[in-house]
Amino acid sequence: MKIATKEKIDAILSDMKSRGIDVVLFSDFETGRDKNLLYLSGQPSDANLLLFADGSTTLIAWDMIVAGQLAEVDTLVDVGEFNRSYRAAVEDSLKRKLSGSFTLEVLPTEGHFLVLQLQEAFPDSKIVCQPDGIANMLIQARSVKTPKEIDILREGTKVTNEIIKGIRPFIESNRGLREVDLAIFLETEMKKRGAEGPSFETLVANCDRSGMIHQVPSASEAQFDKTGIALTDFGLTWKGYATDVTVPMAFGNISADQQKIIDVNREAYDLAINMLEPGIPAHKVAEAAIGHIKSNGLNMPYGLGHGIGLEVHDPPRLAPKPTDPEMLKFWQETPLVPGMVFTIEPGITSDIGGFRIENDVLMTDSGPEILTISEPIIF
Repeated sequence: MKIATKEKIDAILSDMKSRGIDVVLFSDFETGRDKNLLYLSGQPSDANLLLFADGSTTLIAWDMIVAGQLAEVDTLVDVGEFNRSYRAAVEDSLKRKLSGSFTLEVLPTEGHFLVLQLQEAFPDSKIVCQPDGIANMLIQARSVKTPKEIDILREGTKVTNEIIKGIRPFIESNRGLREVDLAIFLETEMKKRGAEGPSFETLVANCDRSGMIHQVPSASEAQFDKTGIALTDFGLTWKGYATDVTVPMAFGNISADQQKIIDVNREAYDLAINMLEPGIPAHKVAEAAIGHIKSNGLNMPYGLGHGIGLEVHDPPRLAPKPTDPEMLKFWQETPLVPGMVFTIEPGITSDIGGFRIENDVLMTDSGPEILTISEPIIF
């Protein structure tokens, strides 16, 4: 079934009508994934969806068994009837529903070649892609989770916490382990507990590689528990929803500079958590935490956090207000309101190692509820 509530769909349709949009095209294929397909129709992947201004939907799919069981749409089209040409099926669906010229909106992720083909097929119609259009409406809709979504995320974070608790005993029982050994342990534990699998590639980094933002490779054959600061960044997918945590660690006698990284990271994390309250602008929290790290002469080259949900990087985004004039044209202040689920993950990168505490947080009417239990592990 589709995830979007009637209230959220009505808001999207109202916005479409106000901007003169007759239909919106969504595409999800291996060349470009878009969870909005699942959100609006219940179809998990590999299909086109047409959302018309009157609220009707047409799904064009190749796996008709999956679509028949999971999709909640008005019209279901088998692309096989069009010689497996999604373009032809989309054209036919548009012709059947709309007469004369119309305005079709596509998302920024839509393939340019398909847009050109549709423009050639409908020369009197208009195809638009607007930064403040349907993509922005869906960001707003998906930012605030429904009670059912929150229940699923609670389940997923509970399983994530069980795995976090097993990290120290596993390392203590396997001293001299490789980075890849910890990655295998984490992903095996996910599966054993009923998760679909990792929500992203599990990152494990010893003191030589923890200073990277995203490790390449994600986990190597190198010894993990070398003297210094290290981390693992992982998450799981539970009933289609992602979790995301980073557990930092320290091994042996670390240097004064490495201890400073640990201390400042903790201060930035606590600062951010203590600022959280319903309605606070996301950028203010990000600017405070990142500013604290930079004021101590250290480096944090990314945003403070991001939403989690159908994707590991779901809306909203917790980042400083942009200074680039072009980015500012479409920037909107984002208050952190009840129902939002997001990460808080201040991190420090350096050539002597990186350190990052990351937890998943639910904003409630009474303030933040920290769903996960990541804390620095000191050996």
